[in-house]
Amino acid sequence: MTAQAKQHQTISHGKKLIRNNHDYSNEVKLFKIAAQMEKEKLPSIFIVTAIKTALEFEGVADLLNLWSKEDEKNEKEEIISDIQDMIDACNQKETSEEIYVKFNDLDAIANNIRAFKDSLYQKVMEQGGISKLAELTGIPQPSLSRFFNSNAMPRRATVLKIAKALNLDEIKIDILWRR
Repeated sequence: MTAQAKQHQTISHGKKLIRNNHDYSNEVKLFKIAAQMEKEKLPSIFIVTAIKTALEFEGVADLLNLWSKEDEKNEKEEIISDIQDMIDACNQKETSEEIYVKFNDLDAIANNIRAFKDSLYQKVMEQGGISKLAELTGIPQPSLSRFFNSNAMPRRATVLKIAKALNLDEIKIDILWRR
């Protein structure tokens, strides 16, 4: 067998083919980070989703590496929130249209969002709190804290995960939104 043939030789492992000339060092680093995240008791679904997304998107991999090197607890929590935001953005399947808002309307919108999040937070507290919601949704607790403490427009995917975990239907979400 020629050297070129050896370089491109493939080994069959089930349905996946592994090329001998592929550098797996980045993947190995990501799996080590996953083990570190598991030791720190992050939700398994978050870890799996983060690693899968990082294998596809370099920005998520960079954040995971940053998280693994950070010692400060608050900074690590911020990075986890950023990772969740990037996962949501990278996995968004639908395109969104830009909505134009008059500058004078921003305060009213922020108040409405705040009221919605406060109402939703009440439901969360009635059903076991943020820790329980983190378990049910797979969204890390720091990301949920950021969600509830900010006046930012919530992502549809996040609201849907929370609604599903709390067994809220469309009508209940709509009523919360109008408060």
